[in-house]
Amino acid sequence: MGRWSRFSGLRGWTIGLFSLVVCAIASPLVSTAGLFGTDAPSRIPVPAKRFSATFEDISGTVVQTVSRTTFNGEVFVYGRFGAGQVTVPFDKIAEVRIEKAADPLKRIAIVTLKGDEEPVRVELEDDTPWYGQTRFGNYKVEVRDLRVVRDLQLVPAD
Repeated sequence: MGRWSRFSGLRGWTIGLFSLVVCAIASPLVSTAGLFGTDAPSRIPVPAKRFSATFEDISGTVVQTVSRTTFNGEVFVYGRFGAGQVTVPFDKIAEVRIEKAADPLKRIAIVTLKGDEEPVRVELEDDTPWYGQTRFGNYKVEVRDLRVVRDLQLVPAD
């Protein structure tokens, strides 16, 4: 018997335990985000109010939502406004145009308000999702992949 053979059982047990821990940690991540990071919106947030909207993404694709439009589950856009923070309710928004920011993990939302008011520049996290329900299924798009959100309309209650 070699001098390392008495440790081979311990080494095998350690590797097995390590593999079990890695699988236990990785399994929910793979099932939640998908094998290659796709995160299909099988469920979307239920908002306090129901809005519809029109989205145009950076590829030029236009998507009309019929209800349940939210900004990360909320019915307002929120982000940095100078040194402070701001929330702008969907009721007041005519259009949200997305532009690149100096920080590659941020985007600037040019929020045009209904009426003749001056647009508001809000800094957003680029991975914040917008959600909506379309006539063909649930929709999700991250801020970094958007060009514009327009036609935000309150959907009458059934």
